[in-house]
Formats: sequence, structure tokens, C-alpha cells
Amino acid sequence: DALPQYSPDGQRIAFLSARSGYEEVWLAHSDGRNPIQLTALQGAPGGSPRWSPDGKRIVFDCRLEGHGDIFVIKVEGGTAKRLTTEPSEDIVPSWSRDGRWIYFASNRSGSQQVWKIPADGGTAMQVTQQGGFEAFESADGKTLYYQKDNAIWQFVDGAETRVIDGVEWGYWAVTAQGLCFLNRKTTPQFTIELFDFAPQQVRSLTSVEKDPAIISPPGFAVSPDGRWILYKRIDQHDNEIMLVENYR
Repeated sequence: DALPQYSPDGQRIAFLSARSGYEEVWLAHSDGRNPIQLTALQGAPGGSPRWSPDGKRIVFDCRLEGHGDIFVIKVEGGTAKRLTTEPSEDIVPSWSRDGRWIYFASNRSGSQQVWKIPADGGTAMQVTQQGGFEAFESADGKTLYYQKDNAIWQFVDGAETRVIDGVEWGYWAVTAQGLCFLNRKTTPQFTIELFDFAPQQVRSLTSVEKDPAIISPPGFAVSPDGRWILYKRIDQHDNEIMLVENYR
């Protein structure tokens, strides 16, 4: 279970799970109760589910043909609509605050950049020019924050500038107050910190009890009211030794 995200009203979560035997997008109440399977990808790796601002649709990426593409599905289920068809890696989607656009990372131009495409389908447009990955709009929709080179950057009026260093992809979120992220450099425990927009300073919020085990896929989300944080953690990891008889 990984890549959790809160619904706009904070009552539900979407997440990636392999509990059915395949990686699928699942929905549940915000406390984890009543999980239901949303997608039926049946072996095509999918991930990065994100709620639309109105809470009616989920965007996610899926390697249906061996490379990443962007899909949208209604929360009631049904057939997912494919938005991208290029033979490129189109992954880690997110919605614009007005619900009109979907941002995603793509290498279709020869390097990994942030792109956007109309939420109902259409022609994609390149946003960044100097590289970019996982991207999210600010609460007012005026600034685009994205991950690049283990740092968070911002895109405003065509300018691309570095905001804060040391942030892993998949372990940060944009809130109205600032950028919330997991700091892996603190000892003896990792800490969850906030880059506050107002004073332009970083402050510690809390420490995590166990190593979140930063392996793919990750997971980090802040509830809409700012009171709760979801993150992925591995509590147990086992290996088995197997014996193959009559091996030739």
C-alpha cells in the first residue's frame, strides 16, 4: 500500500495497493476503513492516484503498453479514459486547482520536463524548459512547484527558480501555508518539516517513529485541513531462501 492521497473534503483516500495480486488504485475512508478496488489494470503497473478538485475523478499513470501514460477514471469506477498516447514516459500526474488541466512529467521532448494536458483530453503543452518532475500548483493556482535534482523548484511567469534543497520525490506536499516534506538528513530520526511561505523559513513539525524506507513507490500527503499527514512506512520486510531440486 503506497502513494496515498486525500480527497478534497478529507473524508477519503486514494492509494496504490497490490493486495489483489496486481497493482491497482484503491479507495478507502480516511482512517483506512472500507477499502474498495477502483481500477482493473490486471498486471499493468499503475500508480500516483490524485483526486480532481471536485472529488469526482481520479487521475493516475499506468504502463499499459510498457511505458507510462496518463488515465482518468470516475470515483464510481468504470472504464478509465486515456489522455496520453505518446511512446514516452508520461507519469506522476496532478490536477490544476481549477480542475481544467492535468500536469505530468514526460521525456517526450528528449529530457524530463513538466507538461500539462486538458483534463478532458487534448493537446499537451510543455511547461518547464530546464527539467522537472512531480508538480503541484499552489493553493491559489498562481505558482507551480515541482521536484528536480532532490530539490523543490517553482515556476512563476515563465521563471524557474530553486526553493528548497534535500527533498525526495513522492515525499512532499503543497499546502496553503507552505511546503511540507520529509527530511532524511536529520538524526537520529527523520523529521517532517514545513517550509513556511510567510517567513521563508523551515521549521520542524514532528519526527517519524521508524525509517519510512524510501523505496519505490513512496507516499506522502497532507489532509486538506492541515491536521494530518499520511506517509508510507515499511513495518516488516522478509526474505526467504528457497531450494530448487533436480536443477539442471
